[in-house]
Amino acid sequence: MSTRWLALSVLLVAACASPPARAPLSDPASGSALAAEPAKATALPSAAAEPALDDSGDTEHEGESDSDDDRLDESELVEPSPSAPLPHPLDGWTDERIERAVTTELVSLGSMSVGTPNAGALVNGVQAVASPLYSLVSPGSAWGTQETINYLNLAVQAVHEQFPDTPPLALGDIGARHGGPLRPHISHQAGRDLDISFYYRDGTRWYARGTRDNLDFPRLWAFVRALIEKTDIDLILLDHGLQGPLEEYALSIGEDSAWLAQIFQGKGAARAIIRHAPGHATHLHLRFWNPRAQETARRCYAALARHQLVRAPTQFISHKAKKNETLGMIAKKYRTSVRAIREANGLRSNLIHEHAVYRIPLSGSGVRVPRAERVRIPARRPPPVRRDLGAGP
Repeated sequence: MSTRWLALSVLLVAACASPPARAPLSDPASGSALAAEPAKATALPSAAAEPALDDSGDTEHEGESDSDDDRLDESELVEPSPSAPLPHPLDGWTDERIERAVTTELVSLGSMSVGTPNAGALVNGVQAVASPLYSLVSPGSAWGTQETINYLNLAVQAVHEQFPDTPPLALGDIGARHGGPLRPHISHQAGRDLDISFYYRDGTRWYARGTRDNLDFPRLWAFVRALIEKTDIDLILLDHGLQGPLEEYALSIGEDSAWLAQIFQGKGAARAIIRHAPGHATHLHLRFWNPRAQETARRCYAALARHQLVRAPTQFISHKAKKNETLGMIAKKYRTSVRAIREANGLRSNLIHEHAVYRIPLSGSGVRVPRAERVRIPARRPPPVRRDLGAGP
């Protein structure tokens, strides 16, 4: 029996608060500890069903950090051939049983990733803790789902196993304790996104610009490869100027060129995993699918909303600013307020840029609840056997 399915068998009989039953997600022996303190049942930021937003790169705002300019949403990134859904701990539960669990034993349901990365919330989040795998840049914004943190631990641990004496990475923001907006980010709202440093040749640094000369490509590629092979990674944001050197290194050690063409942006027919977004020459932005946390949130959403544990969803549309257009003009057009648009986009002033795409919150009859069908998780795309070793690292 393979390690993956042995782990799966163990996870299927675990409590709902355990890692998901899709992959071997138990914490590595030397991985970071997880704070077991769940989020309290308080009102959370709104969880929205929003359309895909432009990721063309023209998304910077006056006064904002460029640490997270991506506006990618899973609604535009779903693979055409999703894997068959694995059993879920709530299979067979009635609405009444779910309602009772939400009101009396919320913690037992485990982490829930509600809504979308750009408009979501986090229920029963866990907080990453510094360890030999990574240090924390901002502990107060290191909250994510159990799956997200376990996936991260699994991939970083793979690097340490391949390269002993690897220094810890610097872990940036994951999300707020209850999810929702987190300055200066547009995403990081549902417990599935995180920022993490590169591996550098001269030791760990946070937010140092990566170059062909200062990056530790063997460790960086081992990390990226493990994310793709061992986790349900959705996307890895990396500046296009660093994608070339990283792919060159992968080819130099015998990785399959056809597989790499499907993984890096702009090469193959399949949706790339490694994608460009402005501001990602200083760190990696990771987004994971969460088979368990997303499905738990979907099934519990009605009860969560009914008991005001999450707020009613807000629908957003995207608007590309025209020449000489102002926030006031946009607000009037969509019958909303300047303040609401600023809050939705993390703007610190009324200054906007021509051709930039902004999120516009709608109200009234335009509001709709999240999708009713099960989230379709794309099948993993593990690398083929490497030519030099006969097997992957």
